Amino acid sequence: MPCDPSEPSVAWSGPFDGHPAPTRIMDYDYAQRRRTFIAIAITLVLGPAAFLLTRGDDEPSSQPSVTVIGTTPGTGGADAATSPTGPTATDVMGTSPVEVLSGDASGGSDDPATIAIPRPPQGITGQATFSRDITNVAECLVGAPGVPFEALVTVTNLDNSMQVDCINNVGGPRPEEAVVLHANAFLQIADLTDAPVPVQLSW
Repeated sequence: MPCDPSEPSVAWSGPFDGHPAPTRIMDYDYAQRRRTFIAIAITLVLGPAAFLLTRGDDEPSSQPSVTVIGTTPGTGGADAATSPTGPTATDVMGTSPVEVLSGDASGGSDDPATIAIPRPPQGITGQATFSRDITNVAECLVGAPGVPFEALVTVTNLDNSMQVDCINNVGGPRPEEAVVLHANAFLQIADLTDAPVPVQLSW
């Protein structure tokens, strides 16, 4: 019967007394190849499995944090990428595109516009003269009605726009002129020979 070369060799052991006891002994090279094949098969199966199992734990930390220029960092996620409030395009320097403001105001359309206008100073016109009976150059006697007592009054000469300030705290009968000044105060707006002069009083 021909011998198959792929099968391991057979050796005979024991006494040759006509009743031999055959024992099948594997060839050393055949056993070594079998162990190597099994080790390679285990490595090919367990290696990729271990890689796939450990990859899921490292994926979130391995991804770098990316912040788009012109957006606020920290929002993250797909919602931040599709947020309508962020700029749609930026240049290399991170400048946001020009936005056109609409004409709609934040308040209601029925609200009237509020414009702050400074209140003009109260003023009246009349004649100014002087009196040497007034002892304080900073005081004056105002004969024009409506001027509060002890009010700081600015007297402006309408002929030359010269001004002088005085305090309306001189008592006595109301004069015919709009204001009576100290002589030195009158000299700041006109010559004494020009009295009376047209003036405007404001306070």
